[in-house]
Amino acid sequence: MCPMSNTTIDREYVLGTDEQEHARLSLQHALWADAAIGQWARAGFGPGDTVIDVGCGPGFGSRDLARLLGPSGKVIAVDESQRFLDYIDATPTEPGCAPIETSNQDVQRLNLPGDGADGAYCRWVLHFTPDPQAVIRSVHRALKPGGVFAIQDYCRWQSIFWAPNKGGVETLRKCILASYASHKANSDVGQMLPTWMEEVGFDVVEIRPLQRIARPGDALWQWPTTYFDSFLPRLVKTGFMTQDEFETVMTEWRELGEQPGAFFFSPPQVEVIGVRR
Repeated sequence: MCPMSNTTIDREYVLGTDEQEHARLSLQHALWADAAIGQWARAGFGPGDTVIDVGCGPGFGSRDLARLLGPSGKVIAVDESQRFLDYIDATPTEPGCAPIETSNQDVQRLNLPGDGADGAYCRWVLHFTPDPQAVIRSVHRALKPGGVFAIQDYCRWQSIFWAPNKGGVETLRKCILASYASHKANSDVGQMLPTWMEEVGFDVVEIRPLQRIARPGDALWQWPTTYFDSFLPRLVKTGFMTQDEFETVMTEWRELGEQPGAFFFSPPQVEVIGVRR
């Protein structure tokens, strides 16, 4: 990522911005929307508020926020991918929803009016951000005193597993985490969020775990499936996974889907809510 400039930013998201990734993100949001909406309720987001969607992607969360905030509210959808923002701008806002204002920016250096927003939401963004503390500082500046920052992110991604396991999980972890590291991603970022937020000037009012298990046939089983289908071929293409490793992992995953006693343990996450002092 680079400092803000007058030039439109369009960086490549680690997992891609193509149509396949767009479809995966749509499904992902649908499967995890209840967690997001629950956190928004606990954060106190409501009609008339202005809320920043930090790292909004194609805006699936932004649209749910717009429904919640109503016509007197506003969503500021910030992302460094212009492709994602173009999709938001091209999709009409539903009647009775808050307007969505898109902004092509590096979330580490938000250039928004100071003390202007009532809240901010950030999901699965900070672990892909080279300087997550800069994001927290930027959001703090953009919020009103008493404004609320709600974050959901991974706190120990390497704890992902499935069972029974024939070794595929270890291969999967090795290859994915190597790729993430090459992008300066921190899959344990959630462990530090409360401390960083307090240091910047938030009072942390909630820290909650978020963990799920999926079984074959569950709707949530599609979440890892679409992630593997979309991202693992990219790892092969970029040299972080061999073709043999890819075929071994995918064969094991397909076989797992036929076993009634199998399950998938999602990467542990943490939900943090802070109030600007």
